[in-house]
Amino acid sequence: MDNKYYKTWLNMNIERDENGDFYYRLPFSFENLKHPYADYHAWPTFGAIAIDMTDSDLYKKNLAERYKKDITFTSLIVRAAALALEDNPILAGVWEGKDKIRCTNPDEISIVGPVEVGELGSLFLIENANKKTVLEIADELREEVSEIRSKGRVGYPWPKDDKGRFRPLFEITNPGMMGVEFGFTVPRTIVTSLMIVCAIKERPVARSGSVVIRKMMNCVLAIDHYAMLAKIPTNFMNEFKNNLEDPFNRL
Repeated sequence: MDNKYYKTWLNMNIERDENGDFYYRLPFSFENLKHPYADYHAWPTFGAIAIDMTDSDLYKKNLAERYKKDITFTSLIVRAAALALEDNPILAGVWEGKDKIRCTNPDEISIVGPVEVGELGSLFLIENANKKTVLEIADELREEVSEIRSKGRVGYPWPKDDKGRFRPLFEITNPGMMGVEFGFTVPRTIVTSLMIVCAIKERPVARSGSVVIRKMMNCVLAIDHYAMLAKIPTNFMNEFKNNLEDPFNRL
């Protein structure tokens, strides 16, 4: 396949080369950019959104009762993020040079996230999460976490492909596991984004002129602003929020 535009996402042309890799090429190169941040990756920018997880909690409980399985919020979050990334693949990108980003295949979204191993930690990896159901993701997470802990596999090395290159993946970190209600950090220097998931807490929320108690979760998306404009993460966060707030129809 020649190097033609594969598809345009929000006015960003994603190219696919003869090897099947997906790329976005910046309209400028940092080599010639005279800017105080030009030699620093990333240029982190943050956006936060509050998500009503009440229906996701009900959805999770219904699945657990129906299939007699342990379903975690992480399974829903992975699925919701993967679906939202189909239209925003540059968020799962890795830098190659100063003007080129290798993106995930928008049809094959894979996600990494944290696993507690005693006082240390590791990463899980869910391949093609956008093609899997919540139940399939839950089963895979359970098996992978069990294997990681049983083998004592610790550390957070970024996965590589069979060519030794860093893989274009989307990373989720979850300080909410420790009760953190709001927090942020920067993406790894090789990638274009990082999503921070915070604790789910009951809070008073205004609905149709009344105050009701809902299960709310703060979520922060940290992006490398060199890689994209604000419309990309904004679009992703809104889709992600909609997926989790309407799980019975969208997940």
